[in-house]
Amino acid sequence: MKENHDNIHSTYGYITKNHRIENKIEKTHYNDAFAITKGVNQIRNTEIFAVKQSRRNNRSLEMFYDAKYIDIRTGEKVSGGDLNNGRRTRDENLNSENLHQYRGQELSKGQRRIRKVRYFYQHNDLVKYEGKVYSVRGTQNGGAYIRLNEIKKVPRVDLLIPYKFNKGIVWI
Repeated sequence: MKENHDNIHSTYGYITKNHRIENKIEKTHYNDAFAITKGVNQIRNTEIFAVKQSRRNNRSLEMFYDAKYIDIRTGEKVSGGDLNNGRRTRDENLNSENLHQYRGQELSKGQRRIRKVRYFYQHNDLVKYEGKVYSVRGTQNGGAYIRLNEIKKVPRVDLLIPYKFNKGIVWI
């Protein structure tokens, strides 16, 4: 590669380390990148950017929420999928111990939900609620309420102020 490009130079870790020590630069990943370029007199940006990729569109129109049961062995609440007979698809032989026998009282029925519209607030968007910024987890009741990641309370949409829409590649 170096034969084709005259602007490629190699360096080694000990050179980077010596450059950091001589210029009293703290050891971090981004400071190493600065030291590799022999940066001293340049204006070094002390603000570090992180990049997060978020899905732009959820094309899944149908969601399935599994039924919840009491596991009679432990008394804990578990999903119906945890207490199955092991066989999930017809093309695989996954027969194992039949765990249906341990299903106790049914706490909630399984549900199929079909999304018919795209709501204004999407997963990972940031909203202001009561002066604080929260991230959106999802919508409820036909988009009238928004579930937030950081709190259990589910506020109405009209009480929220859009703060940042996190779709695609986002600098954080």
